Amino acid sequence: MKLADGLFLESCREVAKKYPSITYNEIIVDNCCMQLVAKPEQFDVMVTPNLYGNLVANTAAGIAGGTGVMPGGNVGADHAVFEQGASAGNVGKDKIVLENKANPVALLLSSAMMLRHLQFPSFADRLETAVKKVIAEGKCRTKDLGGTSTTQQVVDAVIAKLD
Repeated sequence: MKLADGLFLESCREVAKKYPSITYNEIIVDNCCMQLVAKPEQFDVMVTPNLYGNLVANTAAGIAGGTGVMPGGNVGADHAVFEQGASAGNVGKDKIVLENKANPVALLLSSAMMLRHLQFPSFADRLETAVKKVIAEGKCRTKDLGGTSTTQQVVDAVIAKLD
């Protein structure tokens, strides 16, 4: 890991030199997670290797309400993938999907990120607003958010809130 971490840091430092107007900082992952919990507003953008990114994303998901509400995107020069942004509590648990109990919020918010990436910001805004309204209303939530609604009921509620 020290070799891989060293190469990653070396690459980051080289890129950072090309963008002097952007503040570049380094932080050890365990301290980063602690700082994320204690003072999350100090962070704007984080660049991490995959393993550390998973640790940070799961910490952020815990702060935000769980993995079921955390959108994610992996954007490269030529391709992009949008998915649930933290280790999903329903991954590998087919029973949750079969019983219609999986939280669709992260996937819906990831879809909004994809729409924005594809230059459809108004559609992304509509979807995000509808999801936020459903969550804030509190009537339709899956078990992980303290409710009893099914996946389909949450999706239907979001569709009903689309402007």
